[in-house]
Amino acid sequence: MLVAFFVGTAGSGKSSLVSSLYGWLDEQGYDVAAVNLDPAAEYLPYIPDVDIRKKITARKIMKQFKLGPNASIIAAVDMAMAEAERIKEEIEAVGASIVLVDTPGQMELFAFRESGAYLVRKLSDVHNVVVYVGDATYMRIPEGFSTTALLALSSRIRFKLPQIFAVNKIDLLSEEQIDRINSWVADAELLAEALQAAPLERELARAISSLGGLGEPVFVSALSGIGIDKLYYAIQLHYTGGEDQQMPP
Repeated sequence: MLVAFFVGTAGSGKSSLVSSLYGWLDEQGYDVAAVNLDPAAEYLPYIPDVDIRKKITARKIMKQFKLGPNASIIAAVDMAMAEAERIKEEIEAVGASIVLVDTPGQMELFAFRESGAYLVRKLSDVHNVVVYVGDATYMRIPEGFSTTALLALSSRIRFKLPQIFAVNKIDLLSEEQIDRINSWVADAELLAEALQAAPLERELARAISSLGGLGEPVFVSALSGIGIDKLYYAIQLHYTGGEDQQMPP
């Protein structure tokens, strides 16, 4: 079984990308399951096979303990630690060979807390990968690209798993803007020049490269379906070494 965890900032399109990839895999005849770990989700564009909201919801916690929105999500994710074994059993009972895990929208409330890292460890299987979802509309300027890249690197450090960098919403960008993002990924000096900033910002741009970079980005659009096949290939590359075959259980 391969488990792919979708991580990214609020509004990056994680849930939509999970839905799009799930639909594509299902149409291709692959055995796939979707898992929702967002206790605050009011709407999902897919029907999850396993859903944390059946046991824990941020809204109920907010009312019960009189907490604010962020505090209720933190409490919900912390409470989910106690449900981790049950969630893992439900995933295994589905029996899918590919599992797509949709994480909470507020990345910092999940990725940078021990409870989030614990859930990823508990729900991991033999083969695991993180899909970091970046918002292309934010990354089209050097400052937005740099901060997204630093968050993606933070995610890789936090979860200690292979990571795919998916740039979502490319249907909203021109070819020139996509090429520019590609150039910043490939050449830290081009990014440093684009920032036209003080030494600190330029050194941060170079640090992205010295820390191993982001790898080859996968440009996708959850809305139009552009690049979904390439995202699948990038995921299964971690499992089969690139051979296009059904992932075994």
